[in-house]
Amino acid sequence: MKDIFRVGFVDRWARSDPRTGLNYASFLVQWHVYESPYRLLPESNQIAPGLLDCPLQNEDGEQALLYSAGVRRNARFSDGTVLTAEHVAASLEKTAAFNLHASASAGGDRVFFRLKRPNFRFDLLLARFDHGIVLERNGEFLGTGPYMLGPGPQAKCFRLVRNPYYEPAAQLEEIECRSYPMDAHGRRTQLLEAVNRGEVDYTDELARDELNRVEKMRKCIQLGYCTAVLFFNTERPIFRESRVRQAFTSAIDRKALAALAYANALAFAATGMIPPVLGSTPDRTTYDLTGALELLEKENINTSTPLVLAVIHRPRPYLPDPRATAELLAAQLSKLGFKIEIRQPRDVQEYQEWNSRGAYDMMLAGWIPDTPDPLDFMESLLGTASIPAPANQTTRSSNLCRWSNAEMDTILEKQRLNPDTATWQRICDMVRNEAPAFPLMYGPRIAVVSWRAKNFPRDFGTGPFLSSVELRESNTVGTDTAQVSPVK
Repeated sequence: MKDIFRVGFVDRWARSDPRTGLNYASFLVQWHVYESPYRLLPESNQIAPGLLDCPLQNEDGEQALLYSAGVRRNARFSDGTVLTAEHVAASLEKTAAFNLHASASAGGDRVFFRLKRPNFRFDLLLARFDHGIVLERNGEFLGTGPYMLGPGPQAKCFRLVRNPYYEPAAQLEEIECRSYPMDAHGRRTQLLEAVNRGEVDYTDELARDELNRVEKMRKCIQLGYCTAVLFFNTERPIFRESRVRQAFTSAIDRKALAALAYANALAFAATGMIPPVLGSTPDRTTYDLTGALELLEKENINTSTPLVLAVIHRPRPYLPDPRATAELLAAQLSKLGFKIEIRQPRDVQEYQEWNSRGAYDMMLAGWIPDTPDPLDFMESLLGTASIPAPANQTTRSSNLCRWSNAEMDTILEKQRLNPDTATWQRICDMVRNEAPAFPLMYGPRIAVVSWRAKNFPRDFGTGPFLSSVELRESNTVGTDTAQVSPVK
């Protein structure tokens, strides 16, 4: 009889092109079914070979716009098809997030990358989960990873089985993925109960305060992993002026917002845009309601028009209770004299549609790093190329403040070409002074895992981290002691 490892999700899995990266329930699936050109070594920003050799070979010297790499030999898709350079190039050319940065073509057994602008760490881009290489065949999306979808997958429950062509074979024979939707109040009651009944071996979708109610499971926490952000829609007349945006940021009590979600507010209240896991740079912004009111008075702002505060549709690591946070934030901002109207989209599709149109005055959301490079984080949130539009909804465009600033684009590019401490500080200073977006609190990466899981990695959540896990015969090994990784 097969011993099956069981994973618990909140969202149902959507059987769609994994290169869009939009389905929250698919992240773990994508890491285990699809391989990226490169892989990130645990707890570092170093790159190792994935489907391509590394390092990238510079093909045009000082121009630094053309690179190439050879394809890994003997890699096969789950139907037995041998991976070629053509497969890698064709898949990346259908990856919208990749197309923002480069184009790909095949030449013999090598893949050639033509960058749209120099990128000091282009290799990090090729290690992202949404850059997994896909073979489209008979309506299916096949991968070269350690697992493949089992027969008859359903949105609520499906299985990952070993890819017979992957070497070395994964330790776990099967992984069952099951969704436990949130209740009408936005709570993860079903998932928490399933965990405590022993029906789930792993989940990373519980909130920090729910860990105290988890029994007989190993608890893994990494603090300072991501950032909750309030985005000001700078296309709206009221937020075109930086002084108005600064007034709003001064009216926000970040410690109070963090205290709503976490017992130790000081450990989670944001001090800068970059989460501590990437090396935070403090913005030195303090709560000053009196100063905020004085700023608004000087700008002669009309406060009679209601402002729409949109909030992400579901809990995320940076916002464990989006609605409650939005309500407290609205109460704080109403002290400036505005009526704040909270709106929440039904699902991810409506959320993306609102973002593409900028259908809000402010958006309460956040960001989880795609790479360990803080420049990627900042560019994702503030670069002109990252502004969502109806034509690029599938690129995970994340400049939700819709801020297009030539000076910021220039210094982001300068830092990309020649990383320098002074340039980086200039970027951070400009974020503070212009205030197109405001960091509110940091979110932890959290997972609970059954004690019957052997070799569970410290750096969980990226790459096919479950492929090396083995199962003990008993589920009673160990004690219920939290395993906490340090803040980086």
